[in-house]
Amino acid sequence: MRLYLVRHGQTEANVNGVFCGSSDVALTALGVSQAQHVARQLASVALDAIIHTNLVRSRVTAEIIAHGRDTELQQQPLLQEMGFGDWELRHHTELQASQAEGYDLWCQDWQVAQVPQGESFTAFTQRIRLAMRQLYLMPPESRLAIVAHQGSLSLMLAMMFKLAPADMWRFPFKQGCVCEIELTNGSCVIQRLNDSGIL
Repeated sequence: MRLYLVRHGQTEANVNGVFCGSSDVALTALGVSQAQHVARQLASVALDAIIHTNLVRSRVTAEIIAHGRDTELQQQPLLQEMGFGDWELRHHTELQASQAEGYDLWCQDWQVAQVPQGESFTAFTQRIRLAMRQLYLMPPESRLAIVAHQGSLSLMLAMMFKLAPADMWRFPFKQGCVCEIELTNGSCVIQRLNDSGIL
């Protein structure tokens, strides 16, 4: 199985540096250009499906990649970003200055502390693990583009390498780039990571 992991294009939330998980925000003009750039990078790759989440930033990026192709678009909500509840679209400096409920505890141990009205890291991990199980049920020769989010893609890659969930931070995903993964007989090989296609 060959996977092409793609982070959605830039959003205003990315520009502003705020928490953005379940909030449904659109791509910026640069985000659209980044998606178009990825589409050109993958133009010569025969894809069996393009999988995206139910959030606009992921879906629109996937639609841009799919433009001009006869490739199935598949929605997979399980790959949505971790939900930040009361902290959605708020900056960490604002949360710190306002002494927002639970923020100090989360900074001390983000794997255990609960985001108010949000998703725990444990629940997020279980959700991504379920998405991975469904992915592995697909034909082993599949070539799939997966358009998702920083957190979900990083956690997926950590799981593929059988690392601890907290090791997800080893794998930052840049926008406008491609990560190519080869899965063979239980082994995982990174062929490309954050490849912008620009020398």
